[in-house]
Amino acid sequence: MKKIIALLLMILSFNILAAGGTSLNGIQLKDLNNKTVSLSKYKGKKVYIKMWASWCPICLSGLQEINTLSGEKNKNFEVITIVSPGQKGEKPKDKFIQWYKGLNYKNITVLIDEKGEVLKKAQIVGYPSNIILDANGNIAKVLPGHLNIAQIKGAVN
Repeated sequence: MKKIIALLLMILSFNILAAGGTSLNGIQLKDLNNKTVSLSKYKGKKVYIKMWASWCPICLSGLQEINTLSGEKNKNFEVITIVSPGQKGEKPKDKFIQWYKGLNYKNITVLIDEKGEVLKKAQIVGYPSNIILDANGNIAKVLPGHLNIAQIKGAVN
């Protein structure tokens, strides 16, 4: 058992460090209204990104916290979420958008990564995952699993 835990910690530590310094600037995503959004838009601010999927119960249970955090006015970072339709078992884009618009999360920014570019650059292997970008748009951290609001604020700062 100790060997398994040690192996998991090594793998997770590698994942945290592997993507560090990789830039996400220039990646073109779509919002829920099919408008193009470049991650370069957030340059100059730290960014918390939640990578999630509609089929992931842990992801869904954390959306209310993300909605609350997104609505906070005086935080020193941006909060966005990214889904990747057609990747890792996610619904096709149109079905995802229709499904999501039926939910009641008014503060969450959801961006669509149909090509899986962010997944690949950040080396995301499972959901939920969390990416912290520095003010230059470079990946500072990739953290697997659910983070609550206090953990997100600690990871960003």
